Amino acid sequence: MSIIKKVVVQAAALSVLASAGSAYAYDVTLKPFTDVTHEDWFQNEVYSLSAIGIIDGYSDLTYKPDGTLTREAFVKLLMNAKQENMAAGTVVPGTPVDVEQGRWSYPFVSAAYERKWIDFMLDSQGKFHPDNAITREEVASVVGKALLDAQTAEARNLWTVQGWQDEKAKSNFADSEALNPNLRPYAYFAVNQGIMEGDETGFHPQQSLTRKEAAAIIYRFIQTEVAARELETVGFYAINSYPAIKHMPQLDQVSFGWSHLNYATPGNAQLETATTEYRIPSGWEEVVQTANAAKIEKSLMVYYGGKNLADFLKDGPAQQAFIQSLKAVLTDARYGFTGVTMDFEGLMDASSAPDYSQFLKALKAAIPNYPLTVAVQPDYYYKGYDLKEINALADTVILMAYDFTHNDSKLPSAPLPLVNDAVKRALAFVPKEKLVLGISKQANQWITANGSSELYNPDIAAVEKRLTTPGITQTMSLPYFLREIAFQDDRGSHDIYYEDTASVDKKVWLAKYYGLKGISLWYMGNYTESDWTLFQSK
Repeated sequence: MSIIKKVVVQAAALSVLASAGSAYAYDVTLKPFTDVTHEDWFQNEVYSLSAIGIIDGYSDLTYKPDGTLTREAFVKLLMNAKQENMAAGTVVPGTPVDVEQGRWSYPFVSAAYERKWIDFMLDSQGKFHPDNAITREEVASVVGKALLDAQTAEARNLWTVQGWQDEKAKSNFADSEALNPNLRPYAYFAVNQGIMEGDETGFHPQQSLTRKEAAAIIYRFIQTEVAARELETVGFYAINSYPAIKHMPQLDQVSFGWSHLNYATPGNAQLETATTEYRIPSGWEEVVQTANAAKIEKSLMVYYGGKNLADFLKDGPAQQAFIQSLKAVLTDARYGFTGVTMDFEGLMDASSAPDYSQFLKALKAAIPNYPLTVAVQPDYYYKGYDLKEINALADTVILMAYDFTHNDSKLPSAPLPLVNDAVKRALAFVPKEKLVLGISKQANQWITANGSSELYNPDIAAVEKRLTTPGITQTMSLPYFLREIAFQDDRGSHDIYYEDTASVDKKVWLAKYYGLKGISLWYMGNYTESDWTLFQSK
């Protein structure tokens, strides 16, 4: 396998990570469950829900898939899946008398009760019995009620009058008469929507629900909402992206990586478009014409990651000169740019945050008719991005939720639990309607020999070729949701984590789950035909 780049020094954040004395300096679960294997039918569901924080395991790294679930535990799962806002301290009149306000499940049970999803579970004394094991009949009914709530009044009426009876005849469960007659309309709606099913012996309404069944049900419940959501797709046309030019019609916006900040001396800076890999390429006319024919937005991406970025953000004259040179290119009618994407990277010190916001404010004032997109790095170590201020200035914010790579621990670039956590942190300041999840098509390769390991970034084409060769093992690494490839050769043992089509798909799923504005693809030339087929299907 050819290697295009040995990683000598990772991002500055990695040195902080290493000095923390921990392989994983993040408050997320990055270890697999010991009792959920690749052979288990519920593996995808368990790890997907774990990645987005809906389900938890135990301190001994087990999930206990065959354990039963209580009523209150299932209600919590459902309310979290719905992403319902349950304000702490809110008192709901009439909440079950045996779910006190101080109980851990109170916010979830009270929210579900307020929506009339669990009223059928209360006994004659108004008790919910939260510790009782929940039955399949109860699960189907509460899920059915939640699903019907999202329907129109007309659709609900049609279902409760006749629709459920048609589904009952279609399903033909051997024990259908064992279902509570009052709950049948709701239970059968859960069946109709593909959330629950029976087997050859029946639906088993009084059977307790297991934790693995709960994971499958909640995952399917989420899928009913995720499937209907649409995402905008931004493609970064940069570096070696010409082979992907034919896929521009699949995009909503293309961001051309054709420029960067040139800041060599104090007081002077300009937009550079003729040197380094971030330059306007020869034959650019064909690319612009293709974008125009596809009728998509065209943004100019401006990159900089130099160590003196913080100095530039304190250099007023240099900023003014740079903004004027950027404006000249941005308004050049030959290109027809419709916006600008600022990709200034490496701002770790919080003292840079107000300077960067002030720069963006000046830039916005100079180009008021051009939508401004700002790419930011996750805030674990990059404190120089004030997301609250950036949100106020930018039309779109791209979260570059990748490059978590850590050499010593072999932590790959974009494990799903970390991507999820980065998104949740960003959503505290940027509304979902404005936030775009950045996805980077890349691979991390560790070669170990004589007791030491070195980290490389292999070429995507080389990884794809390696996948087809004999003598390798490959699995979907969980909880990372990245393709893991292992093999041996004369250089040593190789471990590769690869962002393949399946792992990209899971990140698209995550973006849809949160209802984000869209996804961005860095960079178009790295994505395979299988990836583009995925985007077309979505």
